Amino acid sequence: MNTPELEQATEALLAAIRGTDAYRRYAELKENVMADEGSRALLRRFTSAQTALQVAAIAGAEAKPEDAAAFEQLSALLYANPEAADFLLAQMKVQQLAANVMDQITKEVGIDVPLPEL
Repeated sequence: MNTPELEQATEALLAAIRGTDAYRRYAELKENVMADEGSRALLRRFTSAQTALQVAAIAGAEAKPEDAAAFEQLSALLYANPEAADFLLAQMKVQQLAANVMDQITKEVGIDVPLPEL
């Protein structure tokens, strides 16, 4: 249902995001980290554990102890690897960038949904 103008504006926005230092750094680190099979598997497990904690928080439930323990163990492993740690920090910066853009869009179109700080 997008109009050609909206699709063009979306592509311009995406190009602008991809042109930021934060995104370029993220893309570079992602390529390096994902090239290593062990790091890639560890990141998948970390993301899964992180999602389990987020789902519990959104539902207003207490996280399962095993999910919290897995997240802590995987975090420690990832942050012990300087490149993986840099990647996760770069990813957070890009997520914050996207959240800021989304926040501006939702406010401008009258959907005032406050997004959480990352």
